Amino acid sequence: MPAPEGPVPLYALVYHLFHNLPFVATMLGFLLVMAETYWLTIILSHHELVLKNSSLSALVFVVLVSFLPGQLTLNPINISLGFMILILYHLLISYNKPEHLDRIFAAGFFTAFASLFYLPFLLWFVFVIISFLVFRAGNWRAWLAAVIGLITPFLYFAVWCFWQNELPSKMNEYILFFNHLLVYPNPFHTDFWILSGFTLFLALWGIIFFRSGPVEKTVEIRSKTNILLWTLVFTVISFVYARSLAFFHPILAMPALSMVITGTLTHLKKTRVAEIILMIYFLTVLLNNLFIHNLFYH
Repeated sequence: MPAPEGPVPLYALVYHLFHNLPFVATMLGFLLVMAETYWLTIILSHHELVLKNSSLSALVFVVLVSFLPGQLTLNPINISLGFMILILYHLLISYNKPEHLDRIFAAGFFTAFASLFYLPFLLWFVFVIISFLVFRAGNWRAWLAAVIGLITPFLYFAVWCFWQNELPSKMNEYILFFNHLLVYPNPFHTDFWILSGFTLFLALWGIIFFRSGPVEKTVEIRSKTNILLWTLVFTVISFVYARSLAFFHPILAMPALSMVITGTLTHLKKTRVAEIILMIYFLTVLLNNLFIHNLFYH
């Protein structure tokens, strides 16, 4: 398991419990990914972001979040990814819900809660605000509900720090963390760049086709699709604070990439070339996880 980065009390607790139990941490990470896969598939199907109800999006998602061996364990980004899917669930439901303040409060609340595992996720509160603009549903009550939701977990955390006589030091840790940009550890290894390039190729192909292809969408589906695509933007923005967890950070982009890749494949009339490309990608990930990765680390 990667060590905690910054003031992340909940992940520090998880790390303390499981970092000396690699098998348990791996199994918990696997179960977490399976739960996220199931939940994301339901969301994509229910909101018609992937028109055909199939397990292809689940397969693509599992491979994308597992494309390097180091990611096959419990880590703060995988945990935050679960909260991100939960935030998407509340935001997408709020589109058709007249009184959606409870959903917006939940989105702000889970953003703050996820930041207690992975601090850069705090920047995703702006993503919640962006959703108001995409859905054209923002008003002062919605903004206030989101802010109250964001503040609530930190009120409890501040009280705990006050009891432990650590409040000034924790506040200083937050300030210092966000004052330093683009501080990364050892450079990525060759297998990371190869698989990242392959993944980026699939992503760009999917996004271009998904945005310009012959797919009829209602205003609602188009807005919800844009919400998923905005997660790619915030994955890039929050990357500048990833630091030692930069290796894991791209996982946050995988729900949107799963949507565009699956949406592209399900609308192709001639699928043979796409199937071959996807199979090569899956086999490359498999071979890297089993054999090739070790060549760069030993």
